[in-house]
Amino acid sequence: MPASISSLIIIGAGNFGAATALEYAVKGGVEVTLIDSANFPNPRAASHDVNKIVRDDYPDALYMNMLKDAMPKWRNDALYSAHYHEVGMLRADSSNFGEKSIASYQNAGIPSRSRFMSAEEVRTNWNGAFATTNIGKLSKVLYNPDVGFARADRALEAVVQAAVDAGVQYKVAEVEELIIDADGKCAGVLLTTGEEMMANKVLLAAGARTATMLAKTAPEDKKMHAGDRLLATGAVSFTAKLEGQQKEKFATIPVFKNCLPEVKGEGMSILDDGTIKFNCDLCFTNYETFEPTGEVMSVVPEDNTYNIWTSGKFPKFFVDRARRTLNGLYGDEVRDIKVDAYRMCWDASTPTHDFLITPHPHCRNLFVATGGSFHGWKFLPVIGKYVVDMIEGHLPTEYAERWHWNRGDDGESANPTYQIVGDLKDILEGKLDHMNLPTTAAHGP
Repeated sequence: MPASISSLIIIGAGNFGAATALEYAVKGGVEVTLIDSANFPNPRAASHDVNKIVRDDYPDALYMNMLKDAMPKWRNDALYSAHYHEVGMLRADSSNFGEKSIASYQNAGIPSRSRFMSAEEVRTNWNGAFATTNIGKLSKVLYNPDVGFARADRALEAVVQAAVDAGVQYKVAEVEELIIDADGKCAGVLLTTGEEMMANKVLLAAGARTATMLAKTAPEDKKMHAGDRLLATGAVSFTAKLEGQQKEKFATIPVFKNCLPEVKGEGMSILDDGTIKFNCDLCFTNYETFEPTGEVMSVVPEDNTYNIWTSGKFPKFFVDRARRTLNGLYGDEVRDIKVDAYRMCWDASTPTHDFLITPHPHCRNLFVATGGSFHGWKFLPVIGKYVVDMIEGHLPTEYAERWHWNRGDDGESANPTYQIVGDLKDILEGKLDHMNLPTTAAHGP
């Protein structure tokens, strides 16, 4: 049913929360308070990053249709275009992703220059930067010249600032738990300082911390808990820096996603100062006993070593894995290039990697927007509209069904490359070998 709304508290100023705050600010008529544990952009948030891929090649029609509206904003809306770089993107993938993606463009009526390049073209273009890349026995690689990357932290900061400028109240605070009144409705939030903040509606957009917030609020009420709908998962990014002639050689390179098992990673092109950022294309859990419930849950580590960018000592597993990815992407060109910083990025993953954007069915006035599953950031210009439509009861059926609380684990994965390879504890104890990772892993301890 449509939900009347006069005031809204949003917990989490990441991608989904910030976009929703801005959408309501532009729309007007709702008093919005955006709460996060640090000033924006929060360096612990998944949305805070050097840069992230912005692409619209999705075999999945639902997400491609969303990007049909998002990509023009990335290219033409000053709020987003200032941070977007259309450098193109390569994808080395032995699956049928490329064929399905090209067909999806055609089915959606979206003009696209996406095509396959021969292995030889890849190796000889871009000043030979990919001359010794590891693409195995692939004879062709998907190339889309009309996508690229965005400066993630700067774009997120701009969206939050625009929301604040339009009247959203930004509050730096730690939320202890949700306030549930005697009628079972969510009436606001309790901060760790003891302060209570009340609102007509509450949106929980806390990313990888969403499940623990629900469990802490109602330890005995299992219906309130996320259960197996959400899993806190970590992934690793790293940076290096090119200088001189090598920087010039790499100046025009596209984003490069290499899905081959011996590489499994992404290179995010290059910044003006020579910085190149990479992701290892895998994720992992962090199972611990969650004291409020006594249950074993995957939680975000409190130690900043496993949350924010660091140039200090990092677990050997990830150091070795990063080196393997970097060498696989650029081959001999980077053999002597030192990785200078690492970061664990934590996101909420769902079983199908679809988003979880839904009213909470067991708590009136509480809404959830999370489940980015390591591919949600690129939707920053449009995701707020979908969340607002959900809160107000206008979300189109196809989206409501895909993002529903009780969707279940049916259908294909919306982001099939980020698979769970193990648990952080096992990684830190040296129980996993980065050279022999499993290709799939079930959700669970």
